[in-house]
Order: sequence, then structure tokens, then C-alpha cells
Amino acid sequence: MTTQTSQHLKIEQSLQGSQTFLPLTFCLIVLCVSISSSSIAQSVEAASRSVGTARQSIISLAPSPQLAAETVARRVTDSTFENPPANYRVFPAAKVGEITGSEVLTLNFAGQTTLTRIQSTNKDFVLEPGGTCMAGVRYSRGESCALIVHFSPQGPGHRLGFIQIAHSADSATANIGLTGNGYAPVVSFTPSQITTVPATVSSGVGVIAGATSMAVDGGDILYIADTGNDKVTLMDSSGNLTTTALSPIAVPASLAVDSFGIIYTTNLKGSTYYFSIYYPWGSQTAYGYAYAAATCTVSAPCAFSAVGMSSPAYMSIDNYNDLFFEEGTTGAAEMPVGSISGGSGALNLWHLSDQFAYSSGSPSSFAVDANGNLYTAYNFSSSTCFLVMEPLYNAEYSPTAKRVAGGAACGFSGDGGQATGAEISNSIGQMDFDIAGNLYFADAGNQRVRRIDAATGIIRTIAGNGTAGYSGDNGPATLATLRSPAGIGVDSQGQVYILSNSSSTGTAQVVRKVGTNGLLSFPSTATGATSITLQLNLANTGNSALTFLRESIGGTNRTEFSIDSDTTTCNFATGGVLAAGQTCQIGLIFKPTAVGSRSATLTLLDNTVTGSNKVTLRGTAVAPVNVSFTAPTSSLVTPGAKTPVTVTVSSSGSTPTGKVKFTIDGKAAGTPTLISGTASVVLAALPAGTHQLVASYSGDKQHATGKATMTLTVN
Repeated sequence: MTTQTSQHLKIEQSLQGSQTFLPLTFCLIVLCVSISSSSIAQSVEAASRSVGTARQSIISLAPSPQLAAETVARRVTDSTFENPPANYRVFPAAKVGEITGSEVLTLNFAGQTTLTRIQSTNKDFVLEPGGTCMAGVRYSRGESCALIVHFSPQGPGHRLGFIQIAHSADSATANIGLTGNGYAPVVSFTPSQITTVPATVSSGVGVIAGATSMAVDGGDILYIADTGNDKVTLMDSSGNLTTTALSPIAVPASLAVDSFGIIYTTNLKGSTYYFSIYYPWGSQTAYGYAYAAATCTVSAPCAFSAVGMSSPAYMSIDNYNDLFFEEGTTGAAEMPVGSISGGSGALNLWHLSDQFAYSSGSPSSFAVDANGNLYTAYNFSSSTCFLVMEPLYNAEYSPTAKRVAGGAACGFSGDGGQATGAEISNSIGQMDFDIAGNLYFADAGNQRVRRIDAATGIIRTIAGNGTAGYSGDNGPATLATLRSPAGIGVDSQGQVYILSNSSSTGTAQVVRKVGTNGLLSFPSTATGATSITLQLNLANTGNSALTFLRESIGGTNRTEFSIDSDTTTCNFATGGVLAAGQTCQIGLIFKPTAVGSRSATLTLLDNTVTGSNKVTLRGTAVAPVNVSFTAPTSSLVTPGAKTPVTVTVSSSGSTPTGKVKFTIDGKAAGTPTLISGTASVVLAALPAGTHQLVASYSGDKQHATGKATMTLTVN
């Protein structure tokens, strides 16, 4: 394969028979063919037209009338699915639980073949009985058959699936793309349970290396630009990890996925950046054009073949299939790719006035939201750290940005308040958005992942406790340790995927997942006592209103946990509503009746996809103790003499163990270990006057903390 930067590289190969029925359609093998570029612009246009038919199956989908925009997208920020590729069907928008009218998909045959298997890749698109396309039936050239499919979205946002058709004429499956917009509420709790995706770790060491970029498509498939392993890795919704068999033309640095499941990557080889496009039907196109300085504007765009790209980073795509990335000379660039995926047109781009992207001397974090508004992390030395947002129009015509987080100081503060009054670190990783438009970012310098709510501007930590490490799996995400979190991806169910190092040195990374189940862990509480109130944040991160039906606490120790009505702002009355993008608080209390580990489950019945959402409640109950001074027996102390002091720590159950800390007038006087429930120290001679003696018992696994005080008087 030639790698000259002036050449356009086109890569394609059929799917292999052994890979026919993997859960995903990105099962690709590489065969590279160099194409002459006597006319670069013509080469690009020709490649764009031919790429959809480069591996043409003898089975094709008959076209259907294009749906009206309001049927496809009910909100202005939603995908309109313009210029769909060949063999794609766009379905009318639907709410979760709603079934669109059945659509007839007519398959045309360009040659004789026997169908051997027909299947849908996900639950959003359901094959109905009654169609004339059947496994085991032979079809001749010119014949047609029909599939009947309905759309029942399993989540909000743009949904993506495929009908895979295996047949005798080719080892490659024919893939019919299916897409449409879904509408549903999504419940996201903070804190939620954090886990490590099992497939991303082996013997405690991560299998991803040096990655900084992830993306999630409309089928909730996670893609990782696995830079250190020189491949694009993908994970399906069940957690299976595979690799696109179409290897990158060079080291993958960044990636994005559009509404049709087409992957776009930037890849570095030597001093040349390649731009690669991976198609679901099993082909790849790579462009390796040398960078050339030019003035490229929205009114006078440049042909990509003429200008190439310089140091591209942090690729991102909006709902109109406009691709954005940081560009090393001007700050950012915009490249429409919708027409390319549709099978026609050329690659053109224009530069954007994102004046903050390279102001620190190197690419910083960058992303676009559904409307193409630019978000950039900016820092200057250690004194200024903030995130800014620039509307797309401003970036194209009049550079003006506004601050959305951080300020004149770098650090960590402000959780629970306005993001513009918070502090962030000078090391920010990838940014991403959920369906409701909330912004997530890897605050790597603070070893945390944080979210800024779009509706209120409030910032919260959703994962990480600020300490670098790799711990906390199966516990609350806010108590876990992360190490240099880099990539971020949010799926339609509100699950947040985090690229985090698994060791203190090296580049080995795992993918941590902040799941959908909430988790509260109460501190040790004495039986019969009432704990402090813990707060649980509930956010509707979907695109339609959340309606509460009922809440209840069940489980083994359900009577020991309760909702604190004084601190709860969620309206749990039947029919209570929480709008998309809004949050509310749930206060919970723990009042144990017996010693040991206690647990219960808070269940919310609602109108989400699953119909309910759960929060695990955990607490440790300990026995109360009595701490008392047994010496001295009098509060009068002899002047000039040392004073022996003894305390007894007792409980109705077993004998307490642990340590007792003594202080006299606030100064440490010893921390002896309890022996058979008693602990002693000898105080040095005290000056005349009164003195405050305190004995503080630290507690153990079965006993609560306790304290005793005594006033000593020296005449």
C-alpha cells in the first residue's frame, strides 16, 4: 500500500463467513487498493460516489419516499437523517412503548440466491410475521420479496439497527440499515454504582492503551480509538469487546460516529494525518492529504484534498452530521459529511474561529453539542482554568464565547452550585453530552468526572473521590478512585463510560461504567440512633417528561430506611412530573434496629423504558457504647503530681475493641488500645486552674463511637 500523502487510499473487503452473525455489523477485513490521484478533487468525488457500492450485495432495499422532517424529528435538536445511505430506511419518530405502523421493506435481487438467515440486531426494530422473505427460499434475478418491520424505540435519541440477511451467493451478509428518533425519559442517579467493564481488564491490568477518545452510536455501541494498540475497539451493549477488522490506516487518535453508524477517525502516520471512514456494510475509505495553509470560510470552503488537516483532535459530530475537530493552525474546523454518507458529493471544510482551542500551546478538550455549538477547555498557566461555549454562528462569523464553568483560579470546588462559580483543574479530558444536553467532562487533574446540567448550570461530580487510583467497583461512583480519566461516552440509558488508567505507571486503561442503579452507603450508625440524612440526586437525562407512579422501599431491612420528606424535592405523588433535563433531590435516613450489615432497595415506578428504577441502600449498624471515667474518682487533682486516668468502654453486647484518644485542654495526651474494655494514660502535672479532659473512643466493626468528658481542678 502506498502511503504518499497526495494519494487517496480506498480500502474494502467483504465480511467473512465466520463473522456473519456477530451482534454488530462492523466485522471487517482489510484489502487496500491504491487509487491514482491525477485529479485529487475528482478522485475524492469519485470515491465518495463509489464507496457505498464498492461491496455491493445482490440484495438491495427498494427506496421509499422521504419522511417529512417533523415526522422524523419532533425537536429542532434531533437528527433529521438527511441524505441516508443506500439500503437504509428511516422510520417515523416514536415514544418508548409506542409502536409505529408496520413498514414494508422491499428487497430486490440482482442475481440468484437462497436466503439462509434473517435477523434484527437489536430490539428497537422488530421483524413481524407475514413477510414474503423467508430463509430457505431461492430467489432469481429480478425477483423481490418483502419484510415487515415496526419501530419500537428502547431508548431516547436517534436509534440505529440493522437487518442482517445471510444468503448463498456471498459469504458477506447483506445489511439493511434502520434508524429513527426515540423519545423517553431516563433516570440517572448520583451517586450510582460503578463497575469495570469485564472485557477491558485482564488480571487487574487494562487492555486499552493510551486512548483519549470514545463515542457511542444510536445502537448504544461504544467505540474506542485504542491509540496504544493501533486499532478501533468496539463494545456492544452486553459488554462484549471486539475489534474492527478493518485496521486503521495509521494510529487512531480520535473518532466520532454519525446517526447512520458510520465511523470517522483521524489517524497519524509519520507526519501525515489520515482521515478514515468506516462503513457498516464492510468498507473503509482513507484520505491522506498533506496539510497546506489556506483561508477556508463557510462562504468559501476549501476542498479537503487541497488543504488536508494539521494536528486534528477531539472529533465530534452534531445531529446534522456535520463533523467538527480541533485543527492545529486555527483552532477548529467543520466538515459536512452527510452527503458523503449518502453516496455523493465531495469533502469540503472550513475553519472556525475557536480562539481558545490552541491558546495554551496544544490541543485542549473540545466537543460540539447537538446544534454544533463549540465547547472548549482553556487554561493559562495555573491561574486560569475554565470551559467556554461558542455558538456555531459566532465561530463561523463573529468569534465570541461565554464561560460555562471554572474561572480565574484552578482547583476543585463548587459542586452543587453554579458551574461558573466552581473551580476545575488545568487538565481536562474528553467532553460529551447526554440526550438531554447535559455536559460531562473528565476533570483529569482532579481525578473526577463531572456533569453540568443544561437546564440549571449546576455542576456535580458523578464519579471519583479526588484520589488517584483504581478502586471502588460495585460501590458508589463518587467514592471510587479514578486515575487520569481521559475518554467519556454517554449512552441512551444514561450510563457513563470512563477511560481510566488501571495502574500508577504506564498507559494500561480500563473502561469504568457508571450504571443506572443508584447506590447510597450510610456511615456506621448505632442501633436505635438516626443517621445523618444522605442526599441522592435524580436527573431526567432523557428527552421527554418523567412521570412518577409510585415509590417504595423493600428488601431485607426495609423498615430501617426511610425517605426524609424535609429534604426531598422529588414529587413522588402519583402523576408527579420531572421535565427532561431537570433534577430533584431525595433525602434518605438510616435507623438500624440490629447490629450488622443492613440493606434495602428504593424502587421508583415510572414511565421509563424499564418501568422502574432502583437505588440500593446500604448501612452498617453498630452497638451503642458507654464511655466512662473510672479514675480519677474525684475532679480535684493534686498540684505538682502526675494523674493516672482510666476509662471503661462498655456495651450490652460483646466487649468493645479499638483505641481511645485522650486530650487535655485540646492537646493530645495519648491513644492507648483497649484491653478488656479499659484504657489508661498518665497525665503530666497540671498547672493550677480547671482543665478539660476528653476520652474519645474510635469504635470498631461492631460498636459505635463514644466520648466522655471530665473537668479536672488543680487548687
